[in-house]
Amino acid sequence: MYSDPTKVHSEGLSAIIITKNEEVNISRCLQSLTFVDEVVLVDSGSTDKTLELARSFGNVKVIEAPWFGFVRNKEIAVEHASHNWIFWIDADEEVPTALCEEWSRFSISPIIHNVAACDLARKTFFLGSWVKHSGWYPNRTVRFFHKHKACFSQSVLHERVEPKIGYLKHSFESDLFHYSYTTLYQYFDKMNRYGAAGAREVIRRQKKVYLAQLFFQPLWTFFRFYFLKRGFLDGALGLVVCLGAAFSNFIKYTNCYFMQKSGYVEKEKQSKS
Repeated sequence: MYSDPTKVHSEGLSAIIITKNEEVNISRCLQSLTFVDEVVLVDSGSTDKTLELARSFGNVKVIEAPWFGFVRNKEIAVEHASHNWIFWIDADEEVPTALCEEWSRFSISPIIHNVAACDLARKTFFLGSWVKHSGWYPNRTVRFFHKHKACFSQSVLHERVEPKIGYLKHSFESDLFHYSYTTLYQYFDKMNRYGAAGAREVIRRQKKVYLAQLFFQPLWTFFRFYFLKRGFLDGALGLVVCLGAAFSNFIKYTNCYFMQKSGYVEKEKQSKS
């Protein structure tokens, strides 16, 4: 802890989570959030024990809301947060003790008043193994932010906090744990959905997609992650990860190409005019 005698209090912290049918993950996640002042959980129609488990934790505020999308539902959570500083975490993630301690030091440091957001590294586990390469580590992402100085981007896919102004100088042991996929079906299903969402994001940005990209973009994606990002060092798992990324890009550009060819872009523009 910092020993500055002029600092009489620390900044409060609200964690936000969006959920739907996360009973497998939610207890592990919430048990790791004892260091926050409150947890705001926005649930969109869970039919399993997610809400029952969440309400068993004393510091969790449950909000039930329809599904408006990743960004809007996170914004709803932020709107119900009591504190200015927000910690965004997903239900399949876990906070190690070292990261809790790092926030405790940061929250009473004068540095906190000069930044709007902080990023951190994540260790992503796939089929129980940590994927150290393949573009999955360190995968730094902004997770701590001041709600009046930063906000979520409006991207359809891979929403992020903007702006990125600072970062937590933390140790290897304080990397956020991300338990991503326990089966290959989960992974390829997610890559398929990412591809479809990615197509909508390309259209939202009004980018033209050409036929050649259906072949060359997935090929480049595989080359970049497997060779340039050293996915081959992750063995068979790295091969699966990189092929999945290439598959997702194929879905994205194929969807986008045929959506544009059918006049989808023009319809989108007309609806806005």
